[in-house]
Amino acid sequence: MADQSKSQESGSLKVQWPERAAQLVVETTDAVREKGISPIYRLTRWIIYGLLGIGLAMVVGTLMLVGLVRLLTVYAFASHVWITYLVLGLIFTVLGFLLWSKRLNKAKEQ
Repeated sequence: MADQSKSQESGSLKVQWPERAAQLVVETTDAVREKGISPIYRLTRWIIYGLLGIGLAMVVGTLMLVGLVRLLTVYAFASHVWITYLVLGLIFTVLGFLLWSKRLNKAKEQ
């Protein structure tokens, strides 16, 4: 009987060894993916979506500016494009000066 139980134990160890090795490989690859590849994947996804969003915002901004110039030229200033350019130039210049003054105030505080 002792020989039979001994052979069953050694047989079960032989059967369990491949399962344990496979489980160790699975756990190791999961840990590598969790700690290394997943953060890189998330960072890459943020970068791709950010670039796509910036590109889309640029296209929408350009189309809105073209539409604004067209709207002002046709309906507000009776096809005088130079007045439209003058008004929009003044608006953007004033906004630029305001933003520039905010930047200088923050630099002085630091």
